[in-house]
Formats: sequence, structure tokens, C-alpha cells
Amino acid sequence: MPFPLSRTELEKEIKTLFSNGLSGNVNDFYSWVFMETQRKFKDVPDTTLEAVISVLDEFVKDSLITTNPIDPREYYIAEESPIIRKMGATETFVILGALHYNPMQYVRARLAYFLKRNGIGEELRMDLCIATVEAVENAAKYGDGGGVEVTFQIDKHKVFTIEMINTVKDFNLEDDIQRGKFSSTATLMRGMMVMQKLFDSVDLEITDNRKQAILKATRKLT
Repeated sequence: MPFPLSRTELEKEIKTLFSNGLSGNVNDFYSWVFMETQRKFKDVPDTTLEAVISVLDEFVKDSLITTNPIDPREYYIAEESPIIRKMGATETFVILGALHYNPMQYVRARLAYFLKRNGIGEELRMDLCIATVEAVENAAKYGDGGGVEVTFQIDKHKVFTIEMINTVKDFNLEDDIQRGKFSSTATLMRGMMVMQKLFDSVDLEITDNRKQAILKATRKLT
């Protein structure tokens, strides 16, 4: 039986997504509502795409969010929105790694917002977002679809760090990396090369029981 999500609860969930810096189209927010409900309550919500559209339209009218003037299908938080929250130099959150929840866009949007709020220029934001999307795609494709813990941090030396921890599927990931094998891990290797180009350092550790992957990457911001 689907999890009963009232109109008030749906509005609260979508407000939280926007206050965290999420941006995207209606389908993105629909999938993220499902992801958050599944993550918190271990069940899918009984909401509909039409209900999500209705909430977004109402939020635009109330000036909580706005649409992209170039692409009106994209929604994001308005500059003077009352739901903007205080943001520091560290953000930690958990997503579900299954591809149908669109975790790449979720993390990309949230990172872009985090960097912008911390005064990072557009070109550098773009590089970091491209590299991070590759990391999330690998976590989604090679993970078990469960929780992925993500941390963004900017330290006092102006070094950006991203750390991602997730559970991996049962296959010989580490051996393939060491041999540089371009077969079942071609996507992984491509992603690692992009990350190595755009980050200053990239470290991927697979735990001894081959169940957990820990990715840590850094980039100087000055």
C-alpha cells in the first residue's frame, strides 16, 4: 500500500528540496519526492505528477520559486524567497543511488547552489559539477541502489572536498581498476579520468569485504 502523502506534507517536502538548492523540471521534483519518501518511510508515496505540478505552480505565484527565463520548464528557488536557509561551508546528505530517482541532477543542482552560496565563480562551479556528476553516475551504476552519503566541504584554506560513500554490487571492481580494464567498467574508467582531470586529487577506496566504496576528491578554489 503506498505511503499516504497529504497536500501539506507534499508542499513541505518540495519546499525542503528547493531550500536545499534543488533545481529541475517537474519530472525531476516528482522523482525526488518519491526518493525522499522511499528513503524516509521505506515506501512510495501516493502522490501524482499533477499534484506536484499544482504545488510548483502555487509556489511560483507565491514567489517562493521561479522559472528559468530561457527554459520555463526549469524551476529553482527565487532570489528573495522566504524559504532560503542559512548555508555554511559543509553540507551532508543522503540520496538513493537508483537511476530512476535522477541522483545525478539532484547532486549537480545541490552542489552548484552550495558553491554559488559560498561565492565560487561560475567556471569553477561548472568544472566541479561536471566531475561530481561522473562520481554520482558511477555510484548509481555500480552501487546497489541504496543510500549514498554525500558530503561537500570548503575548508579554511579554500580547498573543496567531496566525499561519497555507498554500497557496491558484487563484482571485481578493484581488480578491474588496477588492470585498467575497459570492458564492464568502461563507464567507471571514463568517469575516473574526467574526475582526475577536473579535481586536484581523487581517491577511490573499496573496503576489504568489497561491499563499500569511499570516494574522496579535492580541488583548490584559489
